[in-house]
Amino acid sequence: MTNLEKYNRIVKSNLGADDSQLNDEILVYNRFPRWDSITHVEMVAELEEKFDVMFDTLDITSFGKYSLGITILEKLGVDMGR
Repeated sequence: MTNLEKYNRIVKSNLGADDSQLNDEILVYNRFPRWDSITHVEMVAELEEKFDVMFDTLDITSFGKYSLGITILEKLGVDMGR
């Protein structure tokens, strides 16, 4: 399984999203029905654990769209295959 596939699995699991919703038009913090502050913190914690990274405060607060999670993981040294 690629890192992008792992990321997508975590996002879908936490947000109850499906493959067709994995984009920046639909998956937006506080606009997507299940992406509230609690789910946000839980998803960040799972991403940190699965990818063995640590989001800083700016990473946590700027992660507000689907693709930004990928960008943050890449910044933290995770090869997302793009």
